[in-house]
Amino acid sequence: MFEKEYKIYLTIFLHDGAEYAGPDIHAESLEQAEIIAENQGLKIDGELTDIIAINDFDRPKVIH
Repeated sequence: MFEKEYKIYLTIFLHDGAEYAGPDIHAESLEQAEIIAENQGLKIDGELTDIIAINDFDRPKVIH
């Protein structure tokens, strides 16, 4: 059997008038993610589509 493919949706929530990053939602579609978010008091902020790795090997190392 094939595994279902899930997308990752980023969420936000408001607390005391300030906006914060919420937990990620793994869902098959935006519609499904919106239902999950609404049930948890969250708002969808977007879909995670790319991860960019930063090569910091050239940065000087600080030893404390």
